[in-house]
Amino acid sequence: MKKSWAYSGLILAAMSGAVPAQAGDISVSTSIDYVTDYVFRGVSLAESAIQPGVEIASGDFYAGAWASTGIGDTSVFAGDELDLYAGYGLALSDALSADVGVTYYHYPQGGGLFQTKDGDAGTYEVYGGLAYDTTLSPSLYAYYDLTIEAFTVEGGLGHSLEVGEKTSLDLGANAGLVDGDGFSYEYGLASAALTYAFTDAVSAYVGANYALNSEAALIGDPDIDLLNGDIDLDLKKNKLFFGAGVAAGF
Repeated sequence: MKKSWAYSGLILAAMSGAVPAQAGDISVSTSIDYVTDYVFRGVSLAESAIQPGVEIASGDFYAGAWASTGIGDTSVFAGDELDLYAGYGLALSDALSADVGVTYYHYPQGGGLFQTKDGDAGTYEVYGGLAYDTTLSPSLYAYYDLTIEAFTVEGGLGHSLEVGEKTSLDLGANAGLVDGDGFSYEYGLASAALTYAFTDAVSAYVGANYALNSEAALIGDPDIDLLNGDIDLDLKKNKLFFGAGVAAGF
């Protein structure tokens, strides 16, 4: 399961990713994305960001790393992020598959690698889910963050339409509930991306995303006056943002 399943909301990044080439029974897939907003489970964490990732898979096991760094004037308010994850996926039937794993979310500005400090430097999360291989590709995942004691359940749908010999329109939607210590909210996301496959192993996409949140937790466009030190945060419950990226397999 790639980082994109739950982060920028570009679930399309996984859908549009190139099929990795095989080297023995080991495959490597890479990606780099630009997003006009980094939205994680209904919360905006960076206004604009560059997000590279790499994943290695062998049989049913996989492991990867994913990062996000904010860019532009407002990036000073968005801490960098480095995520390390590993998991195991298995087929329960011809159409039904299961997936379990663990993710470590690291925030370099908060402390050293594998330190937590009440979540400032990093948090550990375990997850498990089911996916059904049918027309709308329904999936249901549950996540539990061991550090901040937050539980998330998320369901998703996705469908890809062929619009050309090498071009597809990838549609997706997900909705979830987050319940933590002293906070809870619901969120949703709808995504659409146009994907072009240069080869069997390399593809690129451009996409649009619309995020919803039951609370005013999405940060809009901060109005920053660096000269006078004024900062005005435009809080809102919904946001339209965009992304583009390239994926390659080896």
